[in-house]
Amino acid sequence: MNLLFVYGTLLPEYKHSISDLLKNKADFIDEGFIYAKLYDIGDYPGLVIDKSFENKVYGKIFQLHDPESIFQILDDYEGINEKFPEENEYIRSIVKVFSGVRELEANVYIYNKEVANLPLITSGQYLTYLKNKENAGK
Repeated sequence: MNLLFVYGTLLPEYKHSISDLLKNKADFIDEGFIYAKLYDIGDYPGLVIDKSFENKVYGKIFQLHDPESIFQILDDYEGINEKFPEENEYIRSIVKVFSGVRELEANVYIYNKEVANLPLITSGQYLTYLKNKENAGK
């Protein structure tokens, strides 16, 4: 599976060194959404699948040039490997992504911890949420 859905710090618009990886080693396919809830973890978001199909998280779909090597880098970034002995904060899973009239399957990083006390990002759009949060602080 060489498709990846990104919704947070992996978005190319998020000015971070890891987001440059997708700019250089993947092709943008389309924008889309997943039925999920998005939470503010602190310095990054966490996505949790919504089985009620009531909430959407919006992001971008990329086709990876070399999925094996890219997932090795991204899994390290997300803390998914043997270097992290505790339960992983994220898991990578294949989910349905909706894009216009198309339905695709893509890898996505899903938050794997408790969300009960975390703020819900109701818009499902992390970058918009950050911008609004920044403007509210001014």
